[in-house]
Amino acid sequence: MAKAYFLRGERYLRYDVETDRIDGGYPRPIAVGWAGLADVGFDRDVDTVLDLGSGTAYLFKGDAYVRVDQRANRVDGDVGLIADGWAGFAGAGFGDSLDASVNWGNGKAYFFRGSDYIRYDIATDRVDEGYPLPIADHWPGFEAAGVADGVDAAANLGNGAAYFFSGGAYLRYDLAADAVTEGYPRAIGDLWTGFEEAGFGLRLDAAWLKLTPAEGVG
Repeated sequence: MAKAYFLRGERYLRYDVETDRIDGGYPRPIAVGWAGLADVGFDRDVDTVLDLGSGTAYLFKGDAYVRVDQRANRVDGDVGLIADGWAGFAGAGFGDSLDASVNWGNGKAYFFRGSDYIRYDIATDRVDEGYPLPIADHWPGFEAAGVADGVDAAANLGNGAAYFFSGGAYLRYDLAADAVTEGYPRAIGDLWTGFEEAGFGLRLDAAWLKLTPAEGVG
C-alpha cells in the first residue's frame, strides 16, 4: 500500500493513500520513526523531504541535509551541506534553505523557496538551466490562490495529482491538465481526515510519498 508522510515540528503522520486516512497510532515522534535522526539534529523542524525513488529519502533543514535509507528507516551517512552536495543550488540562491520539494514522477523534482522555484534533473543530479523562476509566472493558479510566495510542503501522491500546502490551506494540482483543480484552495481540516485532530491542520513542515517498501517501523 502506498504511504505518504507528513511532518510538523517533532511529530509525523503516516497516511494511507488508498483509504485516504491516517494510519492508527499516529502522530508519532520523528525520532521514533527514523533511527539516527535525533543524533544529527533532524528529529524536528525539518524544512522538506524528497524521495527520488532510489531507496533513499533526503531530509533538508537550514543549509544542511541528511540521507535516510527508506528500507531500513535509518540515517545513511553524515550530514552534508546543500551547497556542496546539490549541484546548482547555491548558484540559484537555494543553498542555505528550502521551503518545499516534490518529485514530479517524470525524472524531475521541484524545489521551492520564497517566491521562486528550481527544477532539478534526477538523472544528471543538477539544477536545470534557466532556473530559478518566479512561482507566480509558471504555476497556473498559485498566485490567485495566495501561495505563490509561501509553499510550506508538497507531495505527489501518484494519483494524478500533486498537493501543495500553505498555512492551513492546500491546492490540488492536476498533473495532466497542468493546473490547479477547480474549487481550490481548501482548508486542510476540511478534506484530510484526522489532520486537524492530530494538530496538523494549520501548517505542515514537509510531505512526501514513500517510494520504497520499508523493513522498519516507518
